[in-house]
Amino acid sequence: MGYVTEWKGSALKYNAMQRGFDSMMIAQDCAVRPVGRIMRKIQGRAVMTGLLTELLTPFDVTSIAPAEKPEIKREMIRLVSTLHEKYRMAHGDIKPSNFLRCKDGSLRLCDFDTARLVDDEEADYEGCATLQFLAPNRHYFATGAPPTAADDIYALGLSIWSLFTGKKVLVGVDLEELLQQRGTVELDEIDDMETRWLVRICL
Repeated sequence: MGYVTEWKGSALKYNAMQRGFDSMMIAQDCAVRPVGRIMRKIQGRAVMTGLLTELLTPFDVTSIAPAEKPEIKREMIRLVSTLHEKYRMAHGDIKPSNFLRCKDGSLRLCDFDTARLVDDEEADYEGCATLQFLAPNRHYFATGAPPTAADDIYALGLSIWSLFTGKKVLVGVDLEELLQQRGTVELDEIDDMETRWLVRICL
């Protein structure tokens, strides 16, 4: 979850993790394409400190035309489903800013530092998540449990809510209290009934 900037036609992410790079390689066409790694020698060994990827268009829910939203919604669902079913991986930090748009309109996921294979041992997991998109069942404040595919689906529902409302998720609330009470967004803010029903299922 490092800082990202443009560098010579690529996206440069500082403070990138080796596990994130490895997960991107496994995720293949679900992930933004890695271009290279930035390595430094620390205490006599090479350590990854940055990551270069192809430069794609950031996903901004406030600038998407209403007519585009249904197709983008379907592409978001397809992408996350493929990650789960084909590559057996939970992303762990699904949110609008981690979807990037390709020139052909398709989407790719970035920021795989929180990802894990669904069959990995839970004790081996080290990562964090964006609290606004955290599923209440993870009890993050108590355990820091590793993400599952179900947690990705919850965050996908919130991302679709954000896409259709043009709003940021759970801003100006006490997140810890909200999660403990299993609270979430207001579904009635979605005008489209089919999408509202879909988000309700995700949550």
